[in-house]
Amino acid sequence: MSNNSEIVDVEKLLTNVDAFINTMHVVRTDFNLEPKKEHIGTCINFQDLKELRTEFIEELIYTVTNYVYSKNEQQGLVNKFMDEGRDPSGAYNKIRKKSVRKFRSKSKDGSSSHLQGQFSEILLFNLLQHYFKATPLVRKMPITTNPEIERHGADAIHIGKDSNDNYILYIGEAKTYNRKKGGVKEALKDAVDDIINKHYSDHREELDLHVYEEHLPKELQEIGEGYLNGTLTEIEVHLVCIVTYDNKNFKFASNRKEILDGVINNIREDLEDVVRSKVFKSIPDYIKPRLNYIIFPVKDMNNLIELFAQELGG
Repeated sequence: MSNNSEIVDVEKLLTNVDAFINTMHVVRTDFNLEPKKEHIGTCINFQDLKELRTEFIEELIYTVTNYVYSKNEQQGLVNKFMDEGRDPSGAYNKIRKKSVRKFRSKSKDGSSSHLQGQFSEILLFNLLQHYFKATPLVRKMPITTNPEIERHGADAIHIGKDSNDNYILYIGEAKTYNRKKGGVKEALKDAVDDIINKHYSDHREELDLHVYEEHLPKELQEIGEGYLNGTLTEIEVHLVCIVTYDNKNFKFASNRKEILDGVINNIREDLEDVVRSKVFKSIPDYIKPRLNYIIFPVKDMNNLIELFAQELGG
């Protein structure tokens, strides 16, 4: 693949996640974080005084099939299942069931810790597509045969383009912390440490394990190969950290706007502590401009993960 030849229309490979995004409220601002650019503060949306928690989880679950299988893989499975004597609705239902089974069940102690990590990953998968217009280059399918074995590597590797039609490789890291484990400061520090010291350093090795697999669409395989063999030079690597954590300061108000404004103010207050703690002091200056943050406070995190498990049938 020669440099910038046969440019792929990455946006055509994106899945439509608008229905899911509509269950969330978002603000884009710098939040006084480094680098000084627009980051994302988001939360579950409200309709009047009702939090759209159930709708949020339902729409998230509806994206599971696209998280597990590319469009080409889905079409191949549909054809296979229809050849076995099913109509299209039956074929798609079978795909959805197979997709859900890719997720780990609860761990031996009965907790939902495995699903908590997968919740973060599928959330990141959707937000990278919507806000960064970046399609999965590597699909992060969970290990199902042994839930005690963790899959190593970045939580997401997506490909997008900038305004000059040059490629951007997005490496994503997701942390979801309940109140017992910590808040935004701990989650953000761990996410930044992991994405810089582990995933950014090792992403070429991880890509090398995946870009030659048959399930990868041909156009994406060519991008991956060009990046690895050095023929694709007009490409940058950017880093996206999403942290989901218990919003211990959440308060109801008399109307929707006041509730959502309160949540965004909670984010600002929480991040003031992050800035004061100098979490970003150790980040190399040449890396800082490549960092992007998504901050997602949740009222009663444990309840949300349990709801996610229930909807999965976990």
